[in-house]
Amino acid sequence: MKKLLLGILIGSFGISNTNAQLTLNGHFYGEDALKFYTSNNSGSAKVQGMGGAFTALGGDMSNAFLNPAGLGYYNKSEFSFSPVFVNQTTNSNYLGENNTLSSSGLKLGQLGAIFSSNGVGTRKKRSAWGITYNTLANFNNSFTYSGSNKRSSLTDYYAEKATQRGVSSTALNEEFNTQTGQTQTSTAMYYQAFLIDPIDGGGYRASELSIPVAQNGRVSESGALSQINVSYGANFDDRTYVGASLGIQNLNYAQLTDHTENFPNGEIFNSFRNSDDLYVKGSGINLSVGAIFKVSNNVNIGANLTSPTAMKVNETFQSTVTINQKPNTFTTDYPTISTVPNDFTYRITSPLKANVGAAVFLPNKIGVVNIETEYIGYSRMNVKDKQDQRWSSDQKQGIQNQFKDVINLKAGAELRFGIARVRGGVNYLGDPIRVSNDFNTGNTLVGSLGAGVKTAKFYGDVSYSRSKTSAAYTPYTLSNTADYSSVGYNKNQGIVAISLGTYF
Repeated sequence: MKKLLLGILIGSFGISNTNAQLTLNGHFYGEDALKFYTSNNSGSAKVQGMGGAFTALGGDMSNAFLNPAGLGYYNKSEFSFSPVFVNQTTNSNYLGENNTLSSSGLKLGQLGAIFSSNGVGTRKKRSAWGITYNTLANFNNSFTYSGSNKRSSLTDYYAEKATQRGVSSTALNEEFNTQTGQTQTSTAMYYQAFLIDPIDGGGYRASELSIPVAQNGRVSESGALSQINVSYGANFDDRTYVGASLGIQNLNYAQLTDHTENFPNGEIFNSFRNSDDLYVKGSGINLSVGAIFKVSNNVNIGANLTSPTAMKVNETFQSTVTINQKPNTFTTDYPTISTVPNDFTYRITSPLKANVGAAVFLPNKIGVVNIETEYIGYSRMNVKDKQDQRWSSDQKQGIQNQFKDVINLKAGAELRFGIARVRGGVNYLGDPIRVSNDFNTGNTLVGSLGAGVKTAKFYGDVSYSRSKTSAAYTPYTLSNTADYSSVGYNKNQGIVAISLGTYF
């Protein structure tokens, strides 16, 4: 059974095209795949301070997933960790009303150890292997919305769904368990809560018809996509560096949605509240291979290829509605009704990723400049249910229709002043959405700054990066597009990363 998702939460690039709905339950799982695998500026504070441009460079723990060939630069073993502080402010607009919500949190960005050893023979100068943990994506995001709706209610959505099902009121009663207060479907939940009524001759309508409807809601997302890497890199002749890395990914994501409606002129209801809880967990593996070539004493060229991640995903979804009726209208033993938790297992294949970069070392070892391009094959992602080939085919076709492959550009620089380091970077992220829309900001630009110190035994780095994205959230849809609205919101996010490491 597919999840009965009320809202269509659009990924960080703002997909607001509701034509992407490919299931009877109105949810396109390609949006989830895009959300989980949208490119981010991650890694150590050093790498983040340089805009993530590190494919042609080595000697950093982030090489474990950026380009394992860079581990061949290590001539000492290392332990380090990187806490990350995230602050964001979200401004939303719904039905002409604006809301602002700010949040912040501290997360673990990176942790691990690299073990270096001398080479064997005349060509293999050094080698190193490492085990590292990295947070590849942070899903923390919250926003609120409110507005006075003069055209529709969420109850209209469920009345339409019940009508489309062609189900009788007797069948909706049979879908209700009086002992647990739970229903098998969300339409039965709204029927048992007296929020929709049958119509003579067939179909359903909302029971409370008064307008305006004061609507307000909150969407809270949390979780992360993390990866443990077991990596190896080798140095040949101090000219050629090669490496490989096995990535073990872990996905944890939660979306908690509350939608409340108040009826100032209500005849049956004062208000009701709808809550949707979605929990997603997954695990998968990928493989990265890379190389760095020192074409001259001052120029490196690097390349890395990361295979698609094959991830098995398990999700649980549940809806709850709580009513507040007018006095002397009706009586009920169930002011709060929930659907039975809905479990669904499917598979995601992430996009293929390839990076090519060049690093130029400045004279007298005063610094380095690195420029690279990154290919991400978003249109080649896949979402699959082994038990439903038709559904799987629809999801794949939707991904190909909605998303496109992108080329991201990254540039970073580091200047050295004795033991001190100063860094800067920029990350130009291509827009993976094939069709433009009102909420889609197109390409995204992420700027970053950083600084650090490095001694023979210790190093410390700090970076700050900032980005702005736009997105859209649709609380519900109706057959007449003029009768419902979407929430448009802008998210301003600042990230402070700190890396502390020691050599041994």
